[in-house]
Amino acid sequence: MICKAFVNCMAALLLALAAPAVCRAAEPDSSVPTEIVQAITKLKDADEVGRRATYELISAKGDARLIPALKAYKDGGLLLVDNHLAIYGARVNVPEQGGMVLPLQDAINGSLINGTDGKPLYFLKPDLSQAIKAPPRPERPQLLDLIASLSLLDPDPVLRAQSIREVGERAGRAFVTSETQRQFQDKLTAAAAKLDTAVSRLPAGAAADALRPLPPLLRQATVGRPAKLLDVIPDAPTTARLIASLSAAETSYKAQPASVPTTQSAGVAGSDTLAILGDTLAAARAHSDELELQQKVLEDLTKYAPVLKRQLGGKSSGPVAPALEEAVASVDLVLGDRPARLAAVDKLGHMATNRAANILRKFADALRSLADPELQQAADKALAKADRYQAQVRFIQDTFASISLGSILILLALGLSIIFGLMGVINMAHGEFMMVGAFTTYLVCEAFKRWAPGAFDWYLVAAIPAAFLASALIGLLCEWAVVRHLYNRPLETLLATWGISLILIQAARVKFGDTLSVTPPKWMEGGMEFAADLVFPRNRLFIIAFCLACIAIVYFIVNRTKLGLLIRATSQNREMAETLGIATRRVDAITFAFGAGLAGLAGVVVPLYNKINPQIGQEYIVDSFMVVVVGGVGKLAGAIIAGLGLGFANKYLESLLGMLPSISSGSSVIGKVLVLVFIVAFLQRRPAGLFPPRGRLADA
Repeated sequence: MICKAFVNCMAALLLALAAPAVCRAAEPDSSVPTEIVQAITKLKDADEVGRRATYELISAKGDARLIPALKAYKDGGLLLVDNHLAIYGARVNVPEQGGMVLPLQDAINGSLINGTDGKPLYFLKPDLSQAIKAPPRPERPQLLDLIASLSLLDPDPVLRAQSIREVGERAGRAFVTSETQRQFQDKLTAAAAKLDTAVSRLPAGAAADALRPLPPLLRQATVGRPAKLLDVIPDAPTTARLIASLSAAETSYKAQPASVPTTQSAGVAGSDTLAILGDTLAAARAHSDELELQQKVLEDLTKYAPVLKRQLGGKSSGPVAPALEEAVASVDLVLGDRPARLAAVDKLGHMATNRAANILRKFADALRSLADPELQQAADKALAKADRYQAQVRFIQDTFASISLGSILILLALGLSIIFGLMGVINMAHGEFMMVGAFTTYLVCEAFKRWAPGAFDWYLVAAIPAAFLASALIGLLCEWAVVRHLYNRPLETLLATWGISLILIQAARVKFGDTLSVTPPKWMEGGMEFAADLVFPRNRLFIIAFCLACIAIVYFIVNRTKLGLLIRATSQNREMAETLGIATRRVDAITFAFGAGLAGLAGVVVPLYNKINPQIGQEYIVDSFMVVVVGGVGKLAGAIIAGLGLGFANKYLESLLGMLPSISSGSSVIGKVLVLVFIVAFLQRRPAGLFPPRGRLADA
């Protein structure tokens, strides 16, 4: 799949290079009706009647290509340039224009618009003097609904599937959960009891009269059972009466003379009563907002359902087909009759996506207040099937994350193991060599952005050797200046390399600041979906493939080249190697540089999923040393097995501990502590690790 991504990326690059460098001023897309384009153009001077007529025309005859123009119009960013609809595109870096600028694009087809000199029009700052005024605020909900309905017809299958899924997710919001209703009912019951106490302790008068009708009203609002699936207790009319009564009582109580008690001497009175009224009124208003949202969702689903079902009846493929089936089933679960709901439950149970599980959970929860055993049993069965599938997905995702984390640790441990295994040097600066590789990757990325934007997707081809060489050269310099003087003195090398790490960290902070990010290539964005909800990020797939390639190269160098033979000979018996004429001093220097370069290769992939900062190496150095110690000093196979094992242990423990509510917030830290305890226990039994070293380190 990675090779396929590279091929697609190369094809896109060749097409981009073959395309004209400058686009001419684009004419309106002929496939979009001219009357719609003209109607949008007239929005600049249209009154309310004209605007609403335009909305109705777009709703009847428009398509998804109008969405960018409508979004820009909503935000006041739709321009009219020489009677031509235009919008501002995303900022781009154009050095001859002075840096980051805004390109002017055709609002319908997205083409660049040229000026009178034939060159694209760029602006450093938006020029809103030519913008069509944004619609009045009351019209914006209608405009948003229009944009949402058009997005269901987007010609881009990925964007269209995303919009369709959003409709399915919106269907879940039509259910007000029993937990939400119960919390509000409990608040009303508690408030009624407190107000009863307040009325009994207040003197006769207007204050007590204002509060006396409230407790029965609050209790009455909690009585009853839902008659239909979407019924809520209390319902909208009852909630409106509650809000009116509570608001009136609060106003009346505040207007009472100062003789009314304002302190609590023997019960609830005064300011405490006002607090109860205020809290209950706020809860009632929040419940009313929940009911209004439910009503709005139902109205939206009523509009979207016919569009979705028409599409489902046609020919759809790719990501659109399953998204359509799921969305239609979700809508039927809310709006359909009983047979349609049974069919929708079965369909969602078979699809078993996370979205399907969520709406099935809400549906099953709502059914518990109704007497329909058959539908309840079907919903519970479908939900159990979806939950089982989601558990499998989480297990696979944890496994993938474990392999990804293990790949990073292996990349770092390869170089650390070689250095430690050959020279016995405890290199505390190894994480900083990775940091050097990360900042080198950043510099290469920025260089491609500035001087070769057309080839930006290939900057990693240059970053990989650059990061290796930069880290290797700095490692060679450190070995020549410091490390070579401290061989056979482990404690001194530990302190010296720790000092080197501090120097490198400060140098990076002075040069680059605290936090930077590397822009990944386009082909590495997003993920690859292998099954429903089973998406593997492309950057993580690249990291795993890159790690495998590095392992293969290191294995070949160590076991199939003359340099590897010299490294192994020096590692196993330095005196014998010197006797045979091997320049062990040179081998030490080359090996240290090689190990530092391998750390730099790890620095190429870490910025692809994490921000870089001068102390990024400190996040990985401890785990890298644990990999080396557990695997066995100087052992390639040990580093691979220990790196993967540590990755699996961390991710699986974190996932398992996250299921425990009492410690879920600290599952990551607790998991690391448990892994450390396990490693300590393991080393008590096998101090030399999985693969004990041979040669002089074995005798130490």
